[in-house]
Amino acid sequence: MKFLRILFVLSIFISCTAEDDYVPFQVEQIFSDDLDKTIKVDIIYVQTSDKNNKSSYSLDETHFINNLNGSFFHRYGIGLEKGDIKTIINDELHDLKDNRGEESSIFLQQTQESYKKDRVSIYIIERSNTVAIAGIGRDQRALITDEFLYTSTAPHEIGHALGLFHYPEEGNIMSEVRPHMRKDFTDAQVDRLKETLEKIETSL
Repeated sequence: MKFLRILFVLSIFISCTAEDDYVPFQVEQIFSDDLDKTIKVDIIYVQTSDKNNKSSYSLDETHFINNLNGSFFHRYGIGLEKGDIKTIINDELHDLKDNRGEESSIFLQQTQESYKKDRVSIYIIERSNTVAIAGIGRDQRALITDEFLYTSTAPHEIGHALGLFHYPEEGNIMSEVRPHMRKDFTDAQVDRLKETLEKIETSL
């Protein structure tokens, strides 16, 4: 029983590895004005103390949010709205190579004071400062390395941030199998996402 308890705790904190997520996979974009739930998404660039701006990143935040909506979320009646764009200085979070094996717990610790509980926060770090990690997600927070922002890693980690767990079926956004093929949520996953968004709304 103790072993199962430890295994469950470990499964909550597993980071998502890169695998073959570099392989391009086109998802037909669908946009909708008829949305059941929307949530703001803050984009937070993580820098070191010797860099106090986002100069090492070149993301078009509006295009990024539009891509998430068109490729993954609008078709399910869920909309992401661009929230605040900011930079935080955090040497430990920026260089996760120094915390190998503890990346998820470090992520949660180091972001506890910088995220807002009425939205999703996406933290962006440079890919060169991790070891085989494309993203991490939990508790309305997602960390995505800059090279994986336009892959299925982004909706996968947002799914984790909003309460979804890994799913075994290939092609599912929450699958760990052939991540470049991920494109769909199940009906049960969509219900869970909307329930989470409802809880966020009603808790304010």
